[in-house]
Amino acid sequence: MKLKEIDQTVYKKKQRKVAVILCLIFAVLGLGLSTLLRHYFGNPEEANTMVNLVGVLAGAAITIGVFSRFVGRPYYDELRYAWNLKRQALKIQNHRHRWELLLEEGDKTAAIVLAFYYKATLQIQHLEGNDFGYNDTLKRETKFLALCQQQGVEADPDLYSIDMLDAVKAQ
Repeated sequence: MKLKEIDQTVYKKKQRKVAVILCLIFAVLGLGLSTLLRHYFGNPEEANTMVNLVGVLAGAAITIGVFSRFVGRPYYDELRYAWNLKRQALKIQNHRHRWELLLEEGDKTAAIVLAFYYKATLQIQHLEGNDFGYNDTLKRETKFLALCQQQGVEADPDLYSIDMLDAVKAQ
């Protein structure tokens, strides 16, 4: 996965629009299906919690199905990119302590993976307007780059590939 430049205003606008549309679809489907199921299968003398739950779950399933049909379109490129970037950053975050130990030993792969992690995290925080997290990550990246320089390893996030994550899984 390669890092790309994404316009924050476009990303936020699309993110909000998609979130509102999905919430509206889910609300209409969930409430509508619950009402229909209560009408046909409900018991007027008892609580219809399970019937309502089935309606809400069916509404959620249909909403997810509808969204999955549209998410591959070019309109969603920025959102899909950010989602995949978050997933990659979280995969690295889950084993970050191992990567940092490898970096202290002078491992070049660890430097590349961590460089990608910091750049990806900074980009996500920028896109989502997380200034506090951005500043904190920037400080940690500065320490990381100093350690790379001290170890004499190049930290180029453009060299990152998903296959590099297998190095930590093998240990």
